Amino acid sequence: MVVLLTGSSRGIGNGIKNIFNEHIIINPSRSEMDLGDITSVEKYLKYLPPVDVIINNAGINNIRILEKETLESINKTLLVNYLSPLTICQYLLPHMKKQKYGRIVNIGSIWINYAKSGRGSYSASKNALHSLTKTITSEYAEYNILCNTISPGYILTDLTLQNNSEVDLQKIKEQIPQRRLGTIDEVAKLVHFLTLENTYINGQNITIDGGYSTTAKS
Repeated sequence: MVVLLTGSSRGIGNGIKNIFNEHIIINPSRSEMDLGDITSVEKYLKYLPPVDVIINNAGINNIRILEKETLESINKTLLVNYLSPLTICQYLLPHMKKQKYGRIVNIGSIWINYAKSGRGSYSASKNALHSLTKTITSEYAEYNILCNTISPGYILTDLTLQNNSEVDLQKIKEQIPQRRLGTIDEVAKLVHFLTLENTYINGQNITIDGGYSTTAKS
């Protein structure tokens, strides 16, 4: 199985890379394929071998309240989180269609369905990414191509620690029914299932957040 994985240098992406270690993993660095530059993405994809699994994990989450957003910052978030994954899928879906097999997982966020201050552009980009999931399902399911979105809640990563103080994290834990953050391994195992074992779950946005979104206030 040949797997293309973006954003594998740390966090959830690194966990996914490790759990797929028995397969052929293509995990370009930013210098090889810069998701903030469509020309770079297209150039890299032209030399890519056929791929069986796409995992669009890379993303940016620059927290800014709405009045502080600029056209440049909005465009950058949409480019990395949506337009580059779209371009990747456009390039690689024809082979999947021809071989009548493909698995795609887009890493979304609980902020697809819930609002939180400073996440406007991020939420918009992840909503667009899940719309891509649904479009691929509608157009390619008959070719045995399954596409799903996984939306993590608060996962214990460097980015989560960077964006939240110790006080914030304690408040978050108190709002999670399981009273803890999720682990990178838990997300990676879900990705593994949806790409290598799943045969019928398709077009879904699967939340993995310990129940946070069922009870928490933004």
